[in-house]
Amino acid sequence: MNKKTHPFTIESSCRELALGAAIVLALGMTSSIVYAQDSSEPFSISGSLEAGTEYNSNVSVSELESASGESDMAAAIDAALDMNWKPSERLSVDAGYSLTSRQYDDFDAFDLDMHLLYGDVSYDFDQITLGANYYFADAELGGDDFLTLKQQSLYAGKLLNDSLYLRGAFNFADKDFDNFSARNADSEGVSVDAFWFFNQGQSTVVVGYAFDNEDTRSPAFAYDADSLRARFTHRFAWNGRESNLQLGGRAQFRDYKGITPAIGRPRDDRQFVVDARIEVKLMPWLSVFGNIERGDYSSKLVSADYTENRIGAGLKLAF
Repeated sequence: MNKKTHPFTIESSCRELALGAAIVLALGMTSSIVYAQDSSEPFSISGSLEAGTEYNSNVSVSELESASGESDMAAAIDAALDMNWKPSERLSVDAGYSLTSRQYDDFDAFDLDMHLLYGDVSYDFDQITLGANYYFADAELGGDDFLTLKQQSLYAGKLLNDSLYLRGAFNFADKDFDNFSARNADSEGVSVDAFWFFNQGQSTVVVGYAFDNEDTRSPAFAYDADSLRARFTHRFAWNGRESNLQLGGRAQFRDYKGITPAIGRPRDDRQFVVDARIEVKLMPWLSVFGNIERGDYSSKLVSADYTENRIGAGLKLAF
């Protein structure tokens, strides 16, 4: 069988893959904003470029619908450019751009190129920090335009002491699919995150909860979702080299509002993902990294019930 024309539902799978990548990047950007606000420099720019390879045991979708049941290798590129400007001691402005690219050897219908722009403005009052941000993601799958994601958030954060930071947000998102309008969606949600810094700032634990209410053009795809996430980051020296370890996990529980025609009833899907990454500096600007991820997706819809493993490695340039 020619993998490039595999007969499962490639169209819906590709769209959900891009959506999952956008959400993961947005969460990563949101977390980084907390650290950017701590910078003492009035203006700073940072950037990174990662290039490597990634093995996927089950070429599939992070946001469900279908899985191929077959493995593949992909060339992986991740690039980011971030800016932080502090016009005053209390006002902070952040902006950035990132590119995510996955080019598969055989499943070229899953080739992903996603561009993400974001902006964030916050003001530090005496008792609380208030801010707003905006994300715009544009994704291509298999060389075709198919999805844009727009998200706006209003948030409040408070540093309780030298080691604990709390942040709550109202989130509003809009998703538009080029060729699958039944999935076009508007969503509203809330999220709460706690950041705990310890070990003299070398270690960080982040835990969070989010609720999302997503309404789609077709009721079969509308759902309410509860999400839990946790991440541990630790900086250390390994054989005299600066190193960074990350361990993370996330769980999402979706209750669909409408009947899924294929099963004749609503779905109540469950997603569990754990991941680990280690990064070791070879030079001040050059690092080597390795990462692994395990995803377990459970659904009453057979095509959305599967597991996958991802393993990647590569080099990272940073400034």
